[in-house]
Amino acid sequence: MGTVLQVDDVTKVYGSGHTAVRAVDDASLAVDRGEFVSLLGPSGSGKTTLLSMIGGLLTPTSGSIRLADIEVSAIGKRALTDFRAERVGFVFQSVNLVPFLTARENLLFIASLRRGRNRREARERADQLLTELGLEQRAGNIPEQLSGGERQRVAIGRALMNDPDLILVDEPTAALDTDLGRQVVQLLAREVKDRGKTGIMVTHDLRMVEYTDRVYEILDGRLSAAGAPGRRSWVR
Repeated sequence: MGTVLQVDDVTKVYGSGHTAVRAVDDASLAVDRGEFVSLLGPSGSGKTTLLSMIGGLLTPTSGSIRLADIEVSAIGKRALTDFRAERVGFVFQSVNLVPFLTARENLLFIASLRRGRNRREARERADQLLTELGLEQRAGNIPEQLSGGERQRVAIGRALMNDPDLILVDEPTAALDTDLGRQVVQLLAREVKDRGKTGIMVTHDLRMVEYTDRVYEILDGRLSAAGAPGRRSWVR
């Protein structure tokens, strides 16, 4: 279906000299449209750092990151703000919903970050997403009135609100039990495929990678393609 995301020889170094730490070391990957891949590794392996660079939250020390027609690693700070608002949808481990806004208002707030967005169209899209995610009856509830799974679904809706090319997900099941975690990851996989998006999920949970198309493994900042989940040849 064509490569949407291309990461070539990306490195992130913190510090300098003998105290320098390579959080990510010459990482390369390519992800196609409609593909949902997992980035598997233990805590401190560099997976969240790599995800943050792909999403324009961190700048690589060296290497190239390209999303469709944009060289992410080469654009300025102001352009990066627009890039993140328009081309990337984030689902964070801690959800990070605005606590005093309702589910619907959380989605509309993200829409407001995109320049020139029609308010009526934004309201219609928010309502459509909440319905598709089974949250139409919870649209008027603030986060503390929602269950953990409902908050994660609102976060997924928020990530999709501006119709981004790329969906980046950081440990979406960390605060959920196994059954609910599976439901959330299945939902993410379906949304990526049905909408023709490109998705990357960071996880340390081996049980969740079966819902992704391919698995990359990262250890001590070194990334390797581990293959298809069903093969299990990459499980140590």
